[in-house]
Amino acid sequence: MTIAGTMLKEALLIGVVIYACSIFGIYTAPPGVLAAFWPANAVLLGLLVRRDHPPGLAHWLAAAAGYMLASLYMDHGWAKSVMLACTNMLGVAVGHILLARLDEAHQGLRHPRSMMRFLLVVVGASAAAGVSGIFVNPVLFGGSHAYGFAFWFCTELVSYIAILPVMLTLPDARRWLKDHRRRADWPQWRLEYLAPLAAFAGSLWLGTQLGGPGAIAYPVPAMLWCALSYSLFATAGITLLFSMWTLLAIASGTLVLGASVDSPQAIMSLRVGVTLTALAPLTVASVMVARNELLERLKYAASHDHLTQVLNRSGFMLRADGLLTTPHLLRRPVAVLMMDIDHFKKVNDSYGHAAGDVVLKEFAAIAQGCLRAGDLLGRLGGEEFAVLLPGCVPEDARLIAQRICDAVARHGMPVGDGQLLNCTVSIGVYSEPQVATPIETMLSAADAALYRAKEAGRNRVMLS
Repeated sequence: MTIAGTMLKEALLIGVVIYACSIFGIYTAPPGVLAAFWPANAVLLGLLVRRDHPPGLAHWLAAAAGYMLASLYMDHGWAKSVMLACTNMLGVAVGHILLARLDEAHQGLRHPRSMMRFLLVVVGASAAAGVSGIFVNPVLFGGSHAYGFAFWFCTELVSYIAILPVMLTLPDARRWLKDHRRRADWPQWRLEYLAPLAAFAGSLWLGTQLGGPGAIAYPVPAMLWCALSYSLFATAGITLLFSMWTLLAIASGTLVLGASVDSPQAIMSLRVGVTLTALAPLTVASVMVARNELLERLKYAASHDHLTQVLNRSGFMLRADGLLTTPHLLRRPVAVLMMDIDHFKKVNDSYGHAAGDVVLKEFAAIAQGCLRAGDLLGRLGGEEFAVLLPGCVPEDARLIAQRICDAVARHGMPVGDGQLLNCTVSIGVYSEPQVATPIETMLSAADAALYRAKEAGRNRVMLS
């Protein structure tokens, strides 16, 4: 499909989605006022920001058509439909301008200060809608200019805070499916993982039973528990459910606060309260994501060699010990390889340490490409590398080692000035019919075979 065709398809999809969201919002509107929950603007802003490229004119026109068709379908008339569509589009346009200026981490709410910047963005977008409400509200509903700003501002604010985090943190479906092709790759859920969600559902039910003004805050402890237990996307979804449930349950009489919420001022106060309540778990979840990503980077740096990006000695030994104690591998054969780049000191002496670094990185990439999924490759130090081959019989281990040896010999290493250096590797192999020996002992046996390979002339594989 051509680029123009793709953009047209995306624009049509945006128009359909905005039409559906607008119809939903219109049906939640109490008589004579705006919708109790208006998802269309937040959904549109999320769709536009999540695109790989800035939206084109077709996307904006399709969104405007979605607003207009929904309004005309509800018999609002052309004048009212145009004013409402312009108000919605102005807020989304300002929000897109502000949100597009943030970097990817802040857009995905994965930075400790992301929620503060996110709040500034949605306040700006809501204020833009409020400015439009100054002029539109007196014409459509007969209210004052000040009330038009406040009511439009509050309505947009709660929708953005409730919905936009879900849109910004929504996982890419294709990438998720690629990472979870096998059933074993799927997240493993245990019963206790459902406890925060059960507490959240229970708090919503408790609010309908007890009622009163404080019922809005009943779910807060459970939502904070969810923020500490689940992903940012899941927390955003739970927060969205809370916002929708609270506003719609009050509008339908399911949740009784014990105070009248029939006046526009009461509705506005309610929406601000829901907004501020939903902000707390989102902030906690955002900080937790940033914390977890930092811990993962520190863990990776502690267990991987910074030059070759394979496991370092401590990381290799730790992962190997864990792998060898896996129950389904205890009765299966295992093999280890010890590999040493031949005459590596001459490379450093003749071409410099920068060229030596290139050789190490190239070798690690070649070796990794010759291994199976689940095999472990580590740099033990200098030019010495090790491989753990779980579930590998001796003949297969020899073939893998020979494959690495041949691939390295064929590959020209770029050492600068257009020069290609031909390097070789010596490999020692040790095998066992089943796991019964510590990894340190197996590496020592493979190292002895490696020593014999070097004595025999290098660039060869020697079995223990």
